[in-house]
Amino acid sequence: MPPNPDVPTIPTTRRFSQYYVPQAVYLGLDVQRCSKSNMVSYAISVHDGSYTTDFYTGEFEVKANKKCESDCLEEGLHKLLEVVKQYSMAQHYKVQLIALSNTLYESYYAAGEDPPFTAASAFWRELDAIPYHVHTHGDTQDERASAAVRKAVIWMSPQYPGNIPRVCVGYRHEVEVDFNGMIHMVDLIDYERTVCRDTWRVLNEMASKYKERKLTVSFFNSTPQGGGVALMRHALLRLYRLMHLDVHWFVARPKPEVFDITKRKFHNVLQGVAPPDVRLNEHDKQTFIDWSNENVDRFWSKEGGPILESDVIVVDDPQLVGIIPHIKRLNPKCRIIFRSHIEIRADLIRDYPEGPQAETWNFLWQFIKHADLFVAHPMDNFIPDVVPRRNVVLMPATTDPLDGLNKPLSPWVTEYYQSVFNRICMDQGANEVDWSRPYIVQVARFDPSKGIPDVLESYRLLRAKLSAEGIDDYNTPQLVICGHGSVDDPDGTVIYEQTHRTLQKTEFAAISLDIIAARLPPSDQLLDLILSNARVALQLSHREGFEVKVTESLHKGVPIVAYQAGGIPLQIKAGVDGFLEKIGDVEGVAQRLYELVTDDNLHAQMGAAAKREVTEEYFTVWNSINWLHMSLELTNEPGLDSGSKGLLDEEATYARNSQMGNTQMLSAFWRKQYSYSGLT
Repeated sequence: MPPNPDVPTIPTTRRFSQYYVPQAVYLGLDVQRCSKSNMVSYAISVHDGSYTTDFYTGEFEVKANKKCESDCLEEGLHKLLEVVKQYSMAQHYKVQLIALSNTLYESYYAAGEDPPFTAASAFWRELDAIPYHVHTHGDTQDERASAAVRKAVIWMSPQYPGNIPRVCVGYRHEVEVDFNGMIHMVDLIDYERTVCRDTWRVLNEMASKYKERKLTVSFFNSTPQGGGVALMRHALLRLYRLMHLDVHWFVARPKPEVFDITKRKFHNVLQGVAPPDVRLNEHDKQTFIDWSNENVDRFWSKEGGPILESDVIVVDDPQLVGIIPHIKRLNPKCRIIFRSHIEIRADLIRDYPEGPQAETWNFLWQFIKHADLFVAHPMDNFIPDVVPRRNVVLMPATTDPLDGLNKPLSPWVTEYYQSVFNRICMDQGANEVDWSRPYIVQVARFDPSKGIPDVLESYRLLRAKLSAEGIDDYNTPQLVICGHGSVDDPDGTVIYEQTHRTLQKTEFAAISLDIIAARLPPSDQLLDLILSNARVALQLSHREGFEVKVTESLHKGVPIVAYQAGGIPLQIKAGVDGFLEKIGDVEGVAQRLYELVTDDNLHAQMGAAAKREVTEEYFTVWNSINWLHMSLELTNEPGLDSGSKGLLDEEATYARNSQMGNTQMLSAFWRKQYSYSGLT
């Protein structure tokens, strides 16, 4: 029998250009199990972003042992995944989202019961399709599939590459992570596979205690998107939701004039990268205080709001410290954690008590001192002298192994994002990447602290070395500088334009076409692509807290050359998985790049070591354990008004904190308490 041309999994006979970008489509999917047979029927509705364009129906048989529902489910999910995969490949489509109406596991598990694995997580992992659960009420499968995708499409951003979910900030400015759970990218079993058995045991023991105590924890920071804080919070709450824990995340109402102050006169000044004449004035201080008061009064202080309802509140960056006195006043029983996530130049505060760093810090300290626990990156110079070490714990930043930044990308998906990356470059008037050639990359915001001028100069020196050695153009690496922006970062456009002006200088004329500088939309997969396929990664920050991009590069097996800045030396084993050079030593960086570009054996050894040395300590599960442990230990006396003066009441607060502190790694406390024998 000849093949049926209407069957969607029959490959098309059309030919495509090498510059072709696969068409982005959005799918609705409804699955139904026949109660009288082993057959499963499905309906696929195709949407082009504007309207429904087509639909297909079909069925397959599930023959697994009916005595084991999980076996039936696993076989059914595998066949369903293959149907969608074959369909997208045959039609040359890049599936951006799959809106699931009825899902297969509903046929095998009772309502409210969590299945061990889902089709949604498989679609995310295998097809890079954002999976939405959208309940609809159509009479037929094709109606339900069509309704599901029509709803889901409006929740996507129109930005490239077409699969960026809109940021969802709801009532009281709460961040509704993954559209309040409608997006289901991962299952608990996926997280379990990222850690050893004993780590998973500890997490579940803590989660059980947390539920028994009926605790509520709320995180506060300035923005739901852009920067490491937001990335970590999305991953953390994603895992906590899967575990049914009562945890929330709130962000402030954005105000550009405030963000200009907090970026240039808080962040940049404390890091020591601002011009010496940039200082806080009284108007700046009052503007910040008024904005903090407004957010508390408008969103968070009323009955049922997070300040009154939370047992623990985490203030996740200096931009929100103005709310701390309000928390103490409105809910004295609530314990407050302040997390300092940037490199604070404690040495400049100490050595220049009248300088801009001391002035900014002293203003912020009047709020921070009311907190109960100070969390810092594991670097002593990040902690100003006035902070009592008795009430300080250390905790590194983490990244998520399952999100778009770190998951493996298939060859088909990789080619798609390569095309999208170059389209973005073209639209910005930047050079495009030649993917057939090697490249060196620095992924970072366009920020004064990220050392972008040093990246350019190091690359120029490298090119001179390679030219002198007669290395041909095909084996000469390109340079890619890229990163996301953030709504609370006014420096991005300024530094981006400065970078392109630098490329117009005479000394870069011969190599400027091989330098690609692009500001990317908030697509994690674009960063995953560019890091995963790099020959070498750079991180030439002059000031840095604990750079998750270093962790991500090493996790992908990409050797890294970085400056000895902030917490970066704690992440790289010099000479093993990367190289560390003194800040400003562009000659040294160029030499290390030359070695990694020309010595394949060295590159292979360091790449293998990079994968080996990155442990689960720097991923989401450990981060979730750390926050659970702090929350449990700070509330060991539930209902008791602390009556303390926060960090200034050093010994009383230390006792209330279950003796956590003394600038020790937080993990040391729970390792001992839970007899942890996993990671050594």
